[in-house]
Amino acid sequence: MKEEKPKYGWYVKNLIIGFNIIGLLGITAFIYGFLINGLLKIILLISGLAIILVFLWPGIGMVMMHLLLLGRIYLVSKMKGLDEIENPQILDVGCGTGRTAIRIAKELKNGGHLYGIDIYSKLAIQGNALDTVQNNAHIEKVENKTTFQYGSATDIPFEDEKFDIVNASSVLHEVHDSNGQENAMQEIYRVLKPGGCFYLSEWNRTSWQCVAIGGLCCFAFKKKDHWKTLLEKYNFKEITYETTAGFGIFTAKK
Repeated sequence: MKEEKPKYGWYVKNLIIGFNIIGLLGITAFIYGFLINGLLKIILLISGLAIILVFLWPGIGMVMMHLLLLGRIYLVSKMKGLDEIENPQILDVGCGTGRTAIRIAKELKNGGHLYGIDIYSKLAIQGNALDTVQNNAHIEKVENKTTFQYGSATDIPFEDEKFDIVNASSVLHEVHDSNGQENAMQEIYRVLKPGGCFYLSEWNRTSWQCVAIGGLCCFAFKKKDHWKTLLEKYNFKEITYETTAGFGIFTAKK
């Protein structure tokens, strides 16, 4: 019997497919422009190039970002509390299908429990659903030390000072409602224990890697200073920042 594998899905899969299909039409128009003469030649060359820049570049970039985000598991090695804290209580905000959350749970050697919350929008991750992440946890044999449930970053369904560690990996840039990111920061601070650690990881829009890889889709993300300002505003301290290929991790304490 074939062993069942976890289904973590692709980020913005439908958007990636759509952008790349339109981008291929741009390549077709651009190539055809070289084969004809007259005004249509100029129109096809200019429009084809524009479509390539607006759609194909970001389309390929989103594929690259997805593949690079698969390597974001390295952020788990930054979570010193996993080894230093006895029975750590951890919250993963925007856990999705559990790609990062389950990896964190696997690293729990001193007891502890990981809670994951998500609004489970399928627009962001292919197949994103509560039963999907629960089944992935079962397949990865961490169901006894994980709990997943519906919950928003702006209204975290837990009591004050419950968690030793809160992680939000490539999710807060998707909080678009009025004052949403500020509300999320306030909520994360609320549920952290005094001395607890918050890990915030996001693409840095102004990094050359993000621009080179993502093209125009880099504008979906925020500048590094945006997150640093929010962390300082909501009284986080001992803020440090590390980056790999434009994907940065803030570490901050309450």
